[in-house]
Amino acid sequence: MRLKKYSLIILLAAIFVVSAAYSLYFRIHPSVDAKAYDRIAWNMSSGNGYREMIGIPLEQDSAILRVGPGYEYFLAAIYFIFGRQYWLVWLIQALLLAGTAGLAYLLSREIFGSFWNKTIGLAVAALVGLSPDLITVSGMLMAETLAVFLIVLTAWLFFRYYNECERRQESCPWLVAAFSLSLGAAALVRSPVIFLFLPWTYLLLKGKRYKSWLLSVALVVLVFSPWIARNYLVFHQFIPTNLVVGADLAIGNHHGASGELEPYPRADEYRAAYGMVAANKMLNREVVDFVMQHPLEFLQITANRISIYFSFARPTGFWPHLSGLSKILTLALSLLYSVIIFIFGFWGIYFSRNLPVEERKRTNYLLALLVMMPLAIICIIVESRYRFLAYPFFAIFAAYGLANFWSKRKEWQPLALIAGVLFINFSLDLLKLWSRIVERIGQM
Repeated sequence: MRLKKYSLIILLAAIFVVSAAYSLYFRIHPSVDAKAYDRIAWNMSSGNGYREMIGIPLEQDSAILRVGPGYEYFLAAIYFIFGRQYWLVWLIQALLLAGTAGLAYLLSREIFGSFWNKTIGLAVAALVGLSPDLITVSGMLMAETLAVFLIVLTAWLFFRYYNECERRQESCPWLVAAFSLSLGAAALVRSPVIFLFLPWTYLLLKGKRYKSWLLSVALVVLVFSPWIARNYLVFHQFIPTNLVVGADLAIGNHHGASGELEPYPRADEYRAAYGMVAANKMLNREVVDFVMQHPLEFLQITANRISIYFSFARPTGFWPHLSGLSKILTLALSLLYSVIIFIFGFWGIYFSRNLPVEERKRTNYLLALLVMMPLAIICIIVESRYRFLAYPFFAIFAAYGLANFWSKRKEWQPLALIAGVLFINFSLDLLKLWSRIVERIGQM
């Protein structure tokens, strides 16, 4: 009985230990994107400003081409206080992962109400905190760990407002402010998160909370204002996020594009010839022209991106620090996790239709939040790690689906249909990837 009472604390402690142990065992040195984030953060903490390289004008520095600036400021704060200690970042990110799992536990309770039980909550926390993908990325200097934490915090504040304020017809300005600041911070880390503002807008305007909505808009703008002002001073342009948007759009939307991240030399050519600001505008125009002139090809590429997003054939595990058995094990666990999270996640979405009206309203809002994550990137480019932002939402539905699976075995047909569709998608994607898979097996 005592063990059951403290089961959540034990689980969160285990998540922290597993994540920290993974990080300290592999001690992954920053490379590629992580190397850039590390350099920018170190330059900021050293008083050299938001830049990747020293000795060149700010308007020519490649830092503006990186995802951010939220994660870089997070790293810079750690470096400024404690020095450039990677092990400390790993421990803080292990705490963030455990905190994300704990928030997901609380979030599931807000959503399912009287139909919630501790088994569902613990399953949600385990699916989030013991995700092999999220554990792996927590051992790197990557933005996803902080982004996922802030996304779950934002979602929890969303449902706190719904349960405590919307149903009672109260304005609750402090909860509106907390949600807005959390959303702004999350969007500064990963800009696609701003799409979560759409369900929030619907919720407020549906309830005729116009003042609350205006307050929310103002606070999100306030969070972005220092970054926008900095970019205007450097580039004399309105740049709310970064200057890689045009390149990302062009990579995913041109003749012969796969929808994945791949080399696109024209972006570098434009930057070298015209500068980063002009190149971004030119690439954006190219994408608009492509979509207008070749809408069917654009739709075909977009359909391929959707297939990639939900494919089991896209496990994460091809990281530089992995080799041999560790790489094989990571790939296998990542594949298994995607099978569980997607099959039972969609099953949970289907099964939630049986909930009473009030609980179903909340699960519909959760589904809307979930849809925002792939919707934000599905017309740009898709990589396996981009779906990490949707994992907590899928985990809640998956935990609910798993908890009700055995008691509702007579409804196995919908589950079989969901699994069948996903495995067909997996098989088709596997055929497209076959030559790449054979090549990588040879490398391993």
